[in-house]
Amino acid sequence: MTKETTIMILTIVFMAIGILYQAAIGVIYQRMIQQADTLSGTDNKLLNQCKERFINCYKLNGGVANIPVFVDKYINRIRVMGMSITFMKHLSGQLMLAGVFVAGFGVCSGIVEGSKFVDLLPFYIISLFGIYLYLSVMSIVDMPGRRKMLKTNLTDYLENTVAQRLEHGILEKEKLLWELAQEKSTKTEKRNKAEIKAAEIKAAELAPEDEEAGENDESEKKTPIFSPEEAHELEELLRGIIANKI
Repeated sequence: MTKETTIMILTIVFMAIGILYQAAIGVIYQRMIQQADTLSGTDNKLLNQCKERFINCYKLNGGVANIPVFVDKYINRIRVMGMSITFMKHLSGQLMLAGVFVAGFGVCSGIVEGSKFVDLLPFYIISLFGIYLYLSVMSIVDMPGRRKMLKTNLTDYLENTVAQRLEHGILEKEKLLWELAQEKSTKTEKRNKAEIKAAEIKAAELAPEDEEAGENDESEKKTPIFSPEEAHELEELLRGIIANKI
């Protein structure tokens, strides 16, 4: 394999990988945009992660103050094979520059070695064609436009669907807790009333016994010490004693 062939292959490889990265970015964004419209039934791992993080954040903080900022942060944290979308974009550009640099190196090397223009023409053709393809794919991908569209779809779904359901769920939970508290309070009140009523019934049952005991005490107090005959004899005796003294 000649030196010119090796340089040409490296140029094609670098440019092809750079163009493939741009195409991959477009495919990722397009799939996410299409599935963001039906996020409730999607199997997209990235979108499901976004929804789960939003739900957890909403439950922990009692709401999300700025949903667009949340979506922006999530899009910035998206990783594909450990690489962010922004990193893939920059890497694609760097690979294209590397391909152009290698092609330029091949041209310079050929000029130094005294190669003819016909021998150097393939480097120019590959470089120009590669740059054209790269710019075409980049314009088709339209990364800023697709990112904005994805953000709009995610924000709309999270704000008008997920947030509404979570808020409704929280309200239902609060309503259920209030009903449980009211039911508990009612049961406590009924139990207290039952205890009071039982105490009143018990007090009413004990009252006649106390009255009978009181009557017995009074009867005992009113019972005379001497019988009528003894009292009459005592009276006669006292009269006799008084008469003798007189």
